[in-house]
Amino acid sequence: MLRTLFIRLSPALLAVPLLLACNSVPKAAPGYAVHDFGPLDGPPPRVLGFALRSTEVVPAPWLASTAMSYRLLYGQPTRRQVFVESRWAAQPAQLVELAVKRAMRNAETATPITGCRLRIDLDEFAQVFTSEAASEGVLEARAHLLAPRSDQLIASRSFSIARPAPSANAVGGVAALRAGVFELNRELLDWLEALDADAASRLRARCSA
Repeated sequence: MLRTLFIRLSPALLAVPLLLACNSVPKAAPGYAVHDFGPLDGPPPRVLGFALRSTEVVPAPWLASTAMSYRLLYGQPTRRQVFVESRWAAQPAQLVELAVKRAMRNAETATPITGCRLRIDLDEFAQVFTSEAASEGVLEARAHLLAPRSDQLIASRSFSIARPAPSANAVGGVAALRAGVFELNRELLDWLEALDADAASRLRARCSA
């Protein structure tokens, strides 16, 4: 009788580890949307009147990934969060760098290896919610114009840009941050052109040294 009971229970006992094994199989990661700035169809590139050897956008440590960040300013202002189902196609600094480079054209020089260096520190690039229904794309950066060879600081400026999001979700944040990048380009180029026009800065001479 015991043998009969064991035979009857064996299939059930064997099914337990099989069931556990099936439950332990990793599930496929959910798909997520990948975003960039789309067509960079802004104004034609501006020609700089001085030599610029390189342009680099350096991310803050919290921006050194493809995560799409947001902050609930109305509820948890100190907590940085990320959208689970949305990602940037590259690190924000890389996307911003491409947009900045495409917004300007270098001056023609006989020695293209010379020129100043433009370094932009990207401190913030996130969607900030002021309420459940309202948000804006916030971009904060610091630009440094550095002399050839010595990297001595010639000039610097901070930028703080906020653009309203058309919708209170990741897609709205992308649109707002894209608009913020176009505004950064405009303000950055206005600043560089003003430096070039200032005789006291001797920008053309210093960047051609």
